Amino acid sequence: MNPLSDLTISEILIRLLMSLVIGIVIGIEREVHHKAAGLRTCVLICLGATIYTLASIEFGTMANVSDPSRIAAGIVTGIGFLGAGTILQTRSNVHGLTTAATIWVIASLGLAVGLGSYVLALGGAFLVIIVLIPFQLVEKAVKGKRTTCTYTVRMTETGPALVLIMQALQSSPSEIKKMKMTKRGDKHEIIFDYTDIDEKQSKLAADLSKLEGLESISADQCN
Repeated sequence: MNPLSDLTISEILIRLLMSLVIGIVIGIEREVHHKAAGLRTCVLICLGATIYTLASIEFGTMANVSDPSRIAAGIVTGIGFLGAGTILQTRSNVHGLTTAATIWVIASLGLAVGLGSYVLALGGAFLVIIVLIPFQLVEKAVKGKRTTCTYTVRMTETGPALVLIMQALQSSPSEIKKMKMTKRGDKHEIIFDYTDIDEKQSKLAADLSKLEGLESISADQCN
């Protein structure tokens, strides 16, 4: 491996361009699935790892110190904090692990590009795409198809409405988004999105229908 000072401008640009392409390819897949680390994030992580690697090689050459393992250790440590920020725990579920792992592996691909290990970087990127796309289909087939429904629950003043609904949701823990509660006269209206397999959707609807003071319940826009 040549030091950065021995690289031509075209070689440096090729490494940056390859890093950009790898970040774009993986980022598009993440963006399509509306993940926290989307296109721009993936591109910036991959480019950043490559630039840090190139710069570290240059600084090491200037100081007559060459230790690529220190470069990798620094990048892995830094990217760990970024990945940790994407992990969320809600009730009994943990979300964002795949996103965090993707961030971690993108940084490793950028590092490989910066070191000039093109086969390792391209081969790794190819395997990452396989894991993110075909493997996701296998995962869905094993777990069952998940749908998102918008629930509208109307309750009278009898009992703490929100507490009762949260208790029902605790019995069917999954992904809940956009919960909104409004009060109209002596009635409460609570709207939320719930994502899970069809069997869990049916169980949640059955649990909600047993709530004290329930006036009506509807599940719309299931997709």
